[in-house]
Amino acid sequence: MLRGARALVAVLLVPLASRPAQGAPARTPCTGRYADTLAAMVAAARERESRPSADWVYCLRATATYEHVHYRRGGKLVHEYVTKTRHGTGFAFRQRGGEWLVATNQHVVAFPEVTGDGPDLVEGVPAGARRVRIDLRIVANESEPDSPEQVALRPVVVDEPLDLAVLASPEPLHVMPYRLGRSADLRVGNAVLARGYPLGAFPAANAGRVIGLGQRDVERGWDHEDFAVDALLNLGSSGSPVLAVSCETGQPELVGVYHAGYRNAQGLNVVISLDQLRSVLEELRVPARSVAPDEPNADPSEARAALTRGPILFPFGGRVVRAERQGDAVRFAVLDSTFPLSTRIELTVLDRGAAAEGRAAELRGALWEQLALVLRYRVAEQPAEAPRTATVRERIAARLQRSEDDQQQLLAALKAGADGFAQITRGARDPAARGRLDSPDRGGSPPVEVILETR
Repeated sequence: MLRGARALVAVLLVPLASRPAQGAPARTPCTGRYADTLAAMVAAARERESRPSADWVYCLRATATYEHVHYRRGGKLVHEYVTKTRHGTGFAFRQRGGEWLVATNQHVVAFPEVTGDGPDLVEGVPAGARRVRIDLRIVANESEPDSPEQVALRPVVVDEPLDLAVLASPEPLHVMPYRLGRSADLRVGNAVLARGYPLGAFPAANAGRVIGLGQRDVERGWDHEDFAVDALLNLGSSGSPVLAVSCETGQPELVGVYHAGYRNAQGLNVVISLDQLRSVLEELRVPARSVAPDEPNADPSEARAALTRGPILFPFGGRVVRAERQGDAVRFAVLDSTFPLSTRIELTVLDRGAAAEGRAAELRGALWEQLALVLRYRVAEQPAEAPRTATVRERIAARLQRSEDDQQQLLAALKAGADGFAQITRGARDPAARGRLDSPDRGGSPPVEVILETR
């Protein structure tokens, strides 16, 4: 694999190192702000970019240590530690006082504080592990062992929506010899050059063309605009500077930072457009954003009013719950996991409105909040409201998704009779439930029933 990658680099660099024939113009004519060929570089830039490595581009190593606390047989509490290492690319872009600043992707240097699912998943680390240490440094390549002589880096600005991080080095670094360009002036067909460390293995230059503009990226918590290139980039190239050649000066200019590729595709990679990164790189601050306010806390009175019109089904912890009025109380019935094939009730919580503390109060709040949010979502998706409430629906959906794990834990603890639910007293079967169609199947075990009331 490495042999093929090196051969590719050699092929890409041939046109950069070539010289015009005798009598030919020193530079290839071009129009627009940026050239459609790398041959438009001035001779000095062509010579510099024909080298195997760029002295201002660095291989970065991010190492995180996680602590996983759990119990073993006999109730022994165990602390296990797992270390994860990631490699990527960064480039020094200027000096500030006695520090040299390096830009890279946020996802190269960031590890979740606590591991879990989705974006918080860290392969090889159990869910629920806590990050206790993180180390950032410059290395020659992924094979170089850690040593005290390596340059240590510290975060200065980290912005997840832009997927950009600025790090500081106390040791002198070679700084990018080019100026910041304007990504807004890129056109489809413009030539680009990316400098990085694919797989963290060796320095490489990958050439390609701009094949798409205005690609908004909102995955994984990101929110920025990309342009697409057909340069063959790989893992480890994240954070690579992407250059285009100015038609006016013949000098390369920084027009973006490579950060991701399309799954199951070759030669289809996306670069963060430079214009939106400029304030971070020049002023070392996160750009101001108009952030929509979060949905206000759910008001149980809205849900109680809706229940006067009949029972309501809503999701809770990966299950379906039916809420209905029962005199002055509200009954929350957690339906069997096979619903709608079965209408058997597995767990019932009867809220009589009395005071509750601890996890009992947490359970009550979670049930009412979920019900109220679901009702708000349904109102927002009505035809008359839908055009102006798309953002509201997105925020509600994201909030519901974030709550699912906590809801599952509440249901599991309740069913198991965990100590945290001492405030919930187990009562006799609810008389109003007898004889209902959704009562337990004959011969099956009765559902767990709890009543929220004073002790």
